[in-house]
Amino acid sequence: MSNELLIYKKIVEELEKRNPVALAIITDKEGSGPRDIGASLLLTVSGEKIGTIGGGHIEKIILEEATKALKEGKPKKIKLALRRENIPKDAIKTNQLCGGVVEVFINVITPPPRLIISGGGNVGKPIADLANFLGYKVIVIDTDPRLANSERFPYAEKVLVGNIPEKITEIKYSKYDIFIIAYGEVETDYQTLKTLIKNEFPGDIWALCSKTRCTWMLKRLVDEEKIDLDKYIDRLHMPAGLDIGSDTPEEIAVSILAEIICHLRKCTIPVRSLDVSKKWWEGFKKQ
Repeated sequence: MSNELLIYKKIVEELEKRNPVALAIITDKEGSGPRDIGASLLLTVSGEKIGTIGGGHIEKIILEEATKALKEGKPKKIKLALRRENIPKDAIKTNQLCGGVVEVFINVITPPPRLIISGGGNVGKPIADLANFLGYKVIVIDTDPRLANSERFPYAEKVLVGNIPEKITEIKYSKYDIFIIAYGEVETDYQTLKTLIKNEFPGDIWALCSKTRCTWMLKRLVDEEKIDLDKYIDRLHMPAGLDIGSDTPEEIAVSILAEIICHLRKCTIPVRSLDVSKKWWEGFKKQ
């Protein structure tokens, strides 16, 4: 099997494991160099390498930069000088003597977002449908088999039925996962949030709730569980959704997914968010 096929096969394998990969490709070449434009090298989070861009010091530097890109989660472009003299200002020096200069693009390929939704009812269903339409993976959990089944969610990676706080501990999570609490029963939603935080859920959490319930849930976590929310608060989005005047379940789903997209794209939220969790926590700490 060619290196190219091995690289593509490995990319698929790693993404299915919810792991990102860094793919380095020579995009430009001036003068002599060990490999031509299009030569590629893949680096996984475990340090496995497939392919080559020339070996030696140049490849060592590229692997170091690819490791940084993986940690930062951002692609980058670098230029490497394969000579000792006449080195471009924006190029990284190497000990190579080929004589040329190469540009390398390091792309960080991440798994598609996966939404884990507690609640497959009136709001959970359009949230899941819209997430699937956007190309996200979906897991649905509910206590009622009439709401959580493969007929109702044929596209879902998993459909789990049972006690929600217990079921969420059966899933292996990554930082690319997003949890949406949309079951609707007050105590179950609180226990779900508590379980996620106590089990150090690595992704972001959206909770469908009123401002009053949001405050009640956070205060209870602090008062009863003695949880310091500092390390979690930036990943809590409560109440979920942008303030777009949504009313129907479908409109609520749009407001939540719009906020998720904005968060993932690191954009400036275009409409005032309903989120009060951060404001409450900052106020609580000042007391």
